Amino acid sequence: MKFTGLAVAAMSLFVIGTAPVGAQTDPLPNSGTYFITSNSNEEALQPNGAMVAQNVFTNEFTKSGMQKWTIDRKIDIKTKKPTNRYTIRLAGDNMHLFFQPHPISDHTAMVGDDKAVYVFEKTDNGLVIKSVGLNGDALYSAPNPPMNTEVKFGPNDGSNKFRWTFSLAD
Repeated sequence: MKFTGLAVAAMSLFVIGTAPVGAQTDPLPNSGTYFITSNSNEEALQPNGAMVAQNVFTNEFTKSGMQKWTIDRKIDIKTKKPTNRYTIRLAGDNMHLFFQPHPISDHTAMVGDDKAVYVFEKTDNGLVIKSVGLNGDALYSAPNPPMNTEVKFGPNDGSNKFRWTFSLAD
């Protein structure tokens, strides 16, 4: 059996288990401060205010301080490798303002002092953010004219309203 150079390189990659130099091996974001924007409307997550129980909507992406979110990627205690589990909180001095689903399922998400855990899944056109506490329901943008777009959790239907982009904040 004869293999082309590409097939040999691919087989070597599989056997060795390492990626070529410059290849991205982990498509998920690392811990840091990000702007989180909806792929369906290109608006950023933003709470109404920097205090507990404020609702979160999407607003015009202006890179304001209220649109910065700090994500904390969890590390597996056995393997010491990063997982696909995260917490999300409003960036800045307000260490206790965590992004969380609203206790009433049909309401927009909010910020509160309880740490909610999320699983991030990479897709071809963005990240899906699934709530561990809601058994995998995913974050989606829910237009509510003439008000700002709400962000809720529900079953992922594969549409763009369930896709999010994370851009590093400076």
